[in-house]
Amino acid sequence: MANLCNVDGQISSEADARIPVLDRGFLFGDSIYEVVRTHDGVPLTWSEHWNRLQASAASLAMELDLSEIDVARRVAETMAQADHGDSYVRIIVTRGTGDAPNIDVAYANSPPRWVLMVRPLQLAVGKPVHLAMVDRLRNDRRALDPATKSGNYLNNVLGLAEAKASGATDCIMLNHDGSVTEASTSNLFARIDGVWCTPPLNAGILAGITRSMLLELLPKAGERVEERHLTGNDLASAEEIFLSSTLRDIGPVTHLNGRALHPNQPNGVGGESTTRLIPAFGEFIERRLAERDGPYWRNLLGQ
Repeated sequence: MANLCNVDGQISSEADARIPVLDRGFLFGDSIYEVVRTHDGVPLTWSEHWNRLQASAASLAMELDLSEIDVARRVAETMAQADHGDSYVRIIVTRGTGDAPNIDVAYANSPPRWVLMVRPLQLAVGKPVHLAMVDRLRNDRRALDPATKSGNYLNNVLGLAEAKASGATDCIMLNHDGSVTEASTSNLFARIDGVWCTPPLNAGILAGITRSMLLELLPKAGERVEERHLTGNDLASAEEIFLSSTLRDIGPVTHLNGRALHPNQPNGVGGESTTRLIPAFGEFIERRLAERDGPYWRNLLGQ
């Protein structure tokens, strides 16, 4: 049941894993990552996570030196040694070890470093969320684009800390135009006049994989959905709000800026539509694993 770490193909416990102090991920956050969860040894939406990792690398002009099959085999081997059932898998790629602590990429003359972390899976499906809209703005797309899933996470760290200092459990950050973006590690959906609305990618958000699946599921579940720029006032008047991410699926928002959104509901329960969506999304995932992700993963490993 150990938490394992695979650093460039060498597996050890997390406590024993080591990277050099001149690693650019450590020094500058010069890295990218993905978080994947597994069901019965099959990573959910593996192909989408791999494609997004490649896109993040391209946006940072980072050349990946391992193929999808290479990385899948390392993940499978590390999970097999961990042997703790469903897993949390974090894939981190840094630009490698530099020749000096200098930000110039000309000093990055080593291959990329691949770090895989495998832990027992802990989901927060349906866990209620208290949101606070914070003063800290989301990174501008023209600076460090939030669509790049990089290891430079200080903006999110400080936004979450600000929200928690106010008694909330997560934050909502606006962009420089005053539009809603996302939470610290989750996308957002708000039900407004009977329509589920989520900020568009050009608001400056991560293209969440769970978000994409919900955009597919919601019409099938008889719900109206659209990508729409939202303001703080839109959220304040929303009928329901939830967050979406790999580790939470759907997280019902029960409070916004200290105000209970559903005061007549039992404590910790979201709106009626959100409550119905949670099991429906679970069934959607099970079908996807059986029809797509399971066969894709087994074929990738040559099984």
